[in-house]
Amino acid sequence: MAHPAPRGIGDDCAVLPNEHGAAQRLVTTDSVIFSKHFDASVSPQDAGAKLIKRNASDIAAMGGVPSDAVLSLVMSRDVELAWLKDFYAGMAQACDALGIELAGGDLASAPSGSPLFIATLALTGFCDEAPLLRTGAEAGDAIFVTGSLGGTILNKHFAFEPRLGEGRFLASFPREKVRACMDITDGLAKDLKALIPAGMHAEFDWASIPVSEAAQKLSGGNRELALKHAFCDGEDYELVFCVAPDFEADFTALWRERFPQTPLTRIGRIVSGGAPFPQFDGFGYEHFSCLRL
Repeated sequence: MAHPAPRGIGDDCAVLPNEHGAAQRLVTTDSVIFSKHFDASVSPQDAGAKLIKRNASDIAAMGGVPSDAVLSLVMSRDVELAWLKDFYAGMAQACDALGIELAGGDLASAPSGSPLFIATLALTGFCDEAPLLRTGAEAGDAIFVTGSLGGTILNKHFAFEPRLGEGRFLASFPREKVRACMDITDGLAKDLKALIPAGMHAEFDWASIPVSEAAQKLSGGNRELALKHAFCDGEDYELVFCVAPDFEADFTALWRERFPQTPLTRIGRIVSGGAPFPQFDGFGYEHFSCLRL
C-alpha cells in the first residue's frame, strides 16, 4: 500500500517518500506559455532555458538537487520547426548546466486559431537534508533575500540562474536556525506572506531593500515607484528566507565566506501582530485576477 506524501500542496515542491534511499524526493511542475511568460522579443533558446531554470528554482527553494524531467508540449500548427529546434537547444543547454536529464514527455497539437505554445516540465530532485519549507518562521526571525529585486521585465525573467548551491547551503543548517524559504516568482509582496505565520507581520528596513538597476531604470529615479517594482514585479527567482535571531550574525559571516559573489540582504524581521505590509496589499501577480503593478 502506498504511503501518503509527507508534504504536498503549499510548498515549492511536493515532498515524496523515497523507498530506495535516504534522500527525499522532490517533484515540481511549471510551464512557459507564449505571450504570458515570454514573447517574440525573447529568443527560443532563452525561452527553452527559462522553462528548465524556473523549475530548478523550485528545487533550489527547498534545498534540493535537480535530477530527471519530462516535458509536455501543446502548440498550434504555426510554430516553425526551426524555432522549435532552437527552443529544444535552449532546454538542452540549461539541462547540461544544471545536471538535469530530460527523459521523455508528450507532444500534442492545439486546435486551429490563435497562436498557442505551452511547454510544461515535470522535474524531480532529491534532498539529503530535511527540505526547506515555507512554514516554520517565528517572531524575531530575520528576513533575508538573495540578489536584487524588481524590473525583471527588462531581461531577468529569463536571464537568471536558479540559486541551487545557495538553497543546498540553507538546507544544511538545522531547521531551528534556518526556518523557512521559498523562491520569489509572484513578487515579494505576495510571496513573503506565505512565510509569515498567522498573527504576525514583516517589519521592513525600507532603506535596505535591494532594488535592482532595472527597477531603478523603470522608476525614473522615483524611490517609491522603484520599491513597488521590487515588491510587485515578480519573476525574480531569488530566495527569501527566515533565520533565527540568535544565528543571524554567524549565518551572515558563513554566507559571505561561502558565496562572496551572491548578494545577501537582511530586509527586515518578523514581529507579532499587525497586517503583513499594507503598503503593497493587493499587489503582486495573481494567476486568476492578474493584479500587477
